[in-house]
Amino acid sequence: MKKNLLKKIIATAMVGIITLAMFAGCSKTQTPDNTQGGGKKTADGKITIAMLPKFKGENYFDAVKIGAQEAADELGITLLYDGPPQDQATNQKQVDILEGWIAQKVDAILVSPNDPNAIAPTLKKAQEAGIKVVTFDADAQKDARDLFVNQITADATGKGLLEAAARELKAKGYGPNKKANIALVSSSGTDANQAAWEAAIDKYLATEEYNFMVIKNKETDVYYPGTDETKVNAECATLISRMGPGEDQIQAAIGLSSMATPALGAQYQSASKKPDANAITLTGLATPNALKTYIKDDEHPMNAGMLWNCMDLGYLAVQVAYQLTKGDITTESTSVNAGRLGTKEIVDRECVLGDALIFDKTNVDNFNY
Repeated sequence: MKKNLLKKIIATAMVGIITLAMFAGCSKTQTPDNTQGGGKKTADGKITIAMLPKFKGENYFDAVKIGAQEAADELGITLLYDGPPQDQATNQKQVDILEGWIAQKVDAILVSPNDPNAIAPTLKKAQEAGIKVVTFDADAQKDARDLFVNQITADATGKGLLEAAARELKAKGYGPNKKANIALVSSSGTDANQAAWEAAIDKYLATEEYNFMVIKNKETDVYYPGTDETKVNAECATLISRMGPGEDQIQAAIGLSSMATPALGAQYQSASKKPDANAITLTGLATPNALKTYIKDDEHPMNAGMLWNCMDLGYLAVQVAYQLTKGDITTESTSVNAGRLGTKEIVDRECVLGDALIFDKTNVDNFNY
């Protein structure tokens, strides 16, 4: 009997040990995730949205961040913001940041891709982890994101840029009876938005309204300096040196990035031998504050710029990502209630902020970004 009693005691103890081990294992590896969609809320229960610009430390994306933070504060969520430095704005640098956020299990990722195709596998990895993916400012492959928040259509951008240049060229005597050679300064050549804007410019250059402007040679008159500030400035300086009234010179330079356009202005200002400001014009995409000094200088040939409200772009992007995470909208939705911006349409999984804004001496002081 003593032996049987001892066996029962040992068996009971073993069952207890096994049971304890099972509970211990569950507490370490099987803690239930109460977050819908695979996202991981912060300790205080807030939804976390991570925002990745092309690069940091430049006034365009700084303004986007202000609007994004406004929306985050309004919605009571946590906003993470990070990106590569301007001189390291590569796909790999963006991927490195994204991998950290995927491991962190944020609820949604907002990204402005430097390379729409190369970044796609990482964005798909985020989606597979249950993270909502929204592109803004520049798009990625459509199957690698849920929605795209576009600041403006490519068509409107192309026309707006040409209109800004055309106004100044006509004021300086160019038109149907006097052709003007133009050049473009883009970035890396892989940016989806800038490629679409360039295509739209080509389309409008073929119309009667703008065909007095000509890109004579795409290989020499379209620049792709990337996002390294030193290289951008060097390429813009070279372009300025090629400008003047002659038939073999350039009469208008258009910047397709928020780095290129201010660089055109700065390189003209610092040039030891300046082209005649009455014979040429400079314009392009940038924030009003980045161009204000040049626009208000009567001796400078940059008299206008074009953009959209950058803060509103950041605000809209966060609103869309938040509502997508909450399930208030889906990839099939046709509109979104974007807080102070009102209702915005969604067409083919793309939400557009608004129209182009051309600013000049008459209104540049009205904007503080």
